[in-house]
Amino acid sequence: MTSLLSALLLTFFAAAAAAMPAPCFDTAAPCLAAQDAPAPAPEASLPEAQGRGRPVVISIVGVDFAEVGIGKLELAYFKKIIQYFKPGKTVDAALFDSRMAAVREDEQLNEAYKRLPDDYLDARLRETLPPGGYEIVPVRWSRDPDESEAAVPLVEAAIKRICASAKAQGRPVYLVAHSWGTVLAHTALHRLAAAAPEAHVDKFITLGSPLVPGHWWLQIFVDAQVGAGQLQQYVKKPANAGYWLNLWAGNDFFSNEIGAADRNLRQDGFTSELERRVKKAAEADHSLRPAALRDLFFLKSLKTWHFAYIYDFKIFLKTLRENHERAIFGPAVSAELARP
Repeated sequence: MTSLLSALLLTFFAAAAAAMPAPCFDTAAPCLAAQDAPAPAPEASLPEAQGRGRPVVISIVGVDFAEVGIGKLELAYFKKIIQYFKPGKTVDAALFDSRMAAVREDEQLNEAYKRLPDDYLDARLRETLPPGGYEIVPVRWSRDPDESEAAVPLVEAAIKRICASAKAQGRPVYLVAHSWGTVLAHTALHRLAAAAPEAHVDKFITLGSPLVPGHWWLQIFVDAQVGAGQLQQYVKKPANAGYWLNLWAGNDFFSNEIGAADRNLRQDGFTSELERRVKKAAEADHSLRPAALRDLFFLKSLKTWHFAYIYDFKIFLKTLRENHERAIFGPAVSAELARP
């Protein structure tokens, strides 16, 4: 079975199919792994008698971190990527381990990997979109990236079926995906573009997408003289996707700006000023240093940002004795879905 980052590798290499054999994960050919895949969830159907003309919103959630954990981000897969670009180049294992240690600390202090329900994304869509204005159709999968190879054909079939039904009713189709769900969606759309180009989504919204490595992941590649541009070129906009909006955060190391997207919205740029104020307060009053360390940690934590796209940004800064909130899902996601 592939690991989390191994599956990500396959996504990177999809555009290089002409140069090297592509695995079934990223081709239009049937996946052998799908033969042993668990039976898909009951097919979602669109109502024929009601909601004619209403947009259809497909939602695809990310991995179940409670079961997967951080351990699947293995050094071996970084080596494979770097070997592809720079044969003979090595990775500083000590540097990798030190950075992974910081991630594990984030996991422990934030309890970042508690299980979210399978409907967390479609539930949020129902909360923020006008009642009755949209048909929300979730596409379920196991939420284990080791099963991505088997999941992609199921996601592909679901998108094709939903698009066909919506097209027959004259309804636009939007696709919203979070975290690893964006990898499945991106791969499935590319496969459909080749095999069934009539399956078209009018809007594609990705939240916290790991399609392009970010944060310290990217620095590891830079250290190995693999440029960000080289990584970006392996993520192409699907030909059957209309407008592509990508939400990312510099403090969410799973996400990054995606050059192929039509628009990238960074969500955490405003925290730089908060960090500056916290540091200044701690410098002026050394008794505030423990609170400052706590505040700075949560301002930059994985949990804070990887799920802020869904649940918005909320924090109480002990150093400053201030509450800070920033709505993200409504102003960015719901607003984009409502835009003509």
